[in-house]
Amino acid sequence: MNKKEQNKMLRNTLIILGVVIISFVFFIIASNALKNFEYRGVKFSVVKFCDAGPPCLITYNTKLPVVYQGKSTDYNFFLRNDPRELEKEVPFDGEVVLRNKMDVNITFNTACNGLETIAVENFLKLHRIAGINISNDNNKGCDLTGGKMYLSIQESNQTSIEQFGPACYRINVKECEILKGTERFMIETFVEIDKTL
Repeated sequence: MNKKEQNKMLRNTLIILGVVIISFVFFIIASNALKNFEYRGVKFSVVKFCDAGPPCLITYNTKLPVVYQGKSTDYNFFLRNDPRELEKEVPFDGEVVLRNKMDVNITFNTACNGLETIAVENFLKLHRIAGINISNDNNKGCDLTGGKMYLSIQESNQTSIEQFGPACYRINVKECEILKGTERFMIETFVEIDKTL
């Protein structure tokens, strides 16, 4: 093999090696972009739990900074619905206005294989971590002065959220779509919290 052929073979080998390296880097970047995304300023990561085997539970993780035992740490929230899709699926008529106090009235009482418990617990946990004092007094209503939040979770023929006072909201839930309703509100809360960080 003469020198010219050797150079040609070396060049071709380097080109192939370069294409392989670029393809690998592109694959890593693309798969990272699929696992991590930002929605309205809030960072999310797709996390799969496959402990029990297929099908895997796909969740959307975001973190909220908190102070625990005098140290700053992150509290993880795992949503079961893609935030990008919830905006299309669950209409929100209004905007979240956070206050230090919230009265919650839950009249939704459909059994949904435990999803209703997960939905309410995650919802309440987020707002407590955000520093909101929550009361579960069903006799209270909307504070028309806007001094505190009021939230009602109720059954409806369409899953949606509506604001009907300065800081008063109804999460309307169709059948067992309670996770969609509460998580849609939670996403709006994450967005509002992110604005203050």
